[in-house]
Amino acid sequence: MMNTVTPEAAEFLTLMLEETRLPDDWDTSGFWLSHAQQLAQFLADHRGRIPLTDAAMLIGLGGMLVEMAKREREASAEAGRWLRGEGDAA
Repeated sequence: MMNTVTPEAAEFLTLMLEETRLPDDWDTSGFWLSHAQQLAQFLADHRGRIPLTDAAMLIGLGGMLVEMAKREREASAEAGRWLRGEGDAA
């Protein structure tokens, strides 16, 4: 799993994060951030060689991955609070 990306890939991650909104009830799973970082790095490595329409589509997909990664962290934190007995009893 990548812990850091190049500055160019970080620019793509920023675009992905700013341009994507998913429904609140969209489900999460644990591998999203790694794939978003890999996609951003791919876009950075192939800058100028991917047609604009294809790059825009990949940035949109990457935005979904970034949003899912954010929700995964939120869901994990909430589950941890619940398991420690800190959550509201339903």
